[in-house]
Amino acid sequence: MRFTFNGGPKLTRADLDRVGARLGLGKGSLRAAPVRTARTGAAERPSATLRCDKNPSWSNANGTLAARFNCHHSTIDWGFKISARVQSVITGNVHESGVSWWRNGRRMPKNAGHVVGRSYHFHGTLKPVRYADHVQFQDYMTFRVNIGGRPGTGSLTWAADVTAKK
Repeated sequence: MRFTFNGGPKLTRADLDRVGARLGLGKGSLRAAPVRTARTGAAERPSATLRCDKNPSWSNANGTLAARFNCHHSTIDWGFKISARVQSVITGNVHESGVSWWRNGRRMPKNAGHVVGRSYHFHGTLKPVRYADHVQFQDYMTFRVNIGGRPGTGSLTWAADVTAKK
């Protein structure tokens, strides 16, 4: 997650810790970044397994992602909910780009984006997906924020790497 504030003095370590506490993060969790930063990939980890009609979910301070392999319809159904703590600093609508996804390394058609309220349960379907397919999908959201009286822009990216199995 990234926040960009509109002007004002540079955030101190105490400011960063206060923002982190508001978002439910431990002391020292947030860091100030230069205006221009390089995007980095996620740490290498094995693909999660989505079994037919099971409904796993994964949560962190940003929100909760749920996904299931609906083998009867050859789809992966997904949902994402922004955490209550992140919602508490969002001051307007969330602009969701629409899920981008890849099946077995091949880019597939992007899901439709939305401009909706912060409490919306984002959801969609990836199809077709068959047994043993390796699927990667991700979304990007932007929104206005106000943290401690400082307005700015927030962004949130989430991603998943799964393999469909019986």
